[in-house]
Amino acid sequence: MPYIHSLSAASAFKGRALHGYNFGPLAQQNLELHYVEVEGGHDTFMISKGISRIYYVLSGAGYFTIAGRNYDVTAGTVVEVPPKVEYSYTGRMQFVEFCTPEWRFGNDWHTRWNADVVGAGFSAPLPNASLRRRVLRWRIFGTSPVTAFLVVAQRVWKLLPAALTRTGPLRRYGEFLNRLARAARQE
Repeated sequence: MPYIHSLSAASAFKGRALHGYNFGPLAQQNLELHYVEVEGGHDTFMISKGISRIYYVLSGAGYFTIAGRNYDVTAGTVVEVPPKVEYSYTGRMQFVEFCTPEWRFGNDWHTRWNADVVGAGFSAPLPNASLRRRVLRWRIFGTSPVTAFLVVAQRVWKLLPAALTRTGPLRRYGEFLNRLARAARQE
């Protein structure tokens, strides 16, 4: 059992303006430890479903936005973010992050982009956006392929005889097209 842990050589996670490195794996199963170099901030706001995070700022300065309020941080500051609270951070700093329990895929929900990091006009699907939402936002030469498909489907639908469109399979397909059209309008 190792008692000493070194920083991993390769980054464990990256954002637009940060790199995170793991220590471990640790023998303590419910704890994960990261060293993070922040050159702008976390690109999204997020909510953790079940992980408590504690950040110890080693150097630099910035601020954490937690539950809609900004908190300035400098070297020596400890920041605690409980589960189910929206947060992000911005600045140029290095810190150690303690996660308990350790991170698991699907734990963090990205709620919105951090405009201070990605810019105010940035518009792209969030990392955890559903596949449906990502597909609805695709553009090819400025046009949505979903919209083009719906236009063609509507024209074909109007050509079909009413007796055929009332059958179970085609009626369900029509309901699918209707849901898809409503979802496309919302995007």
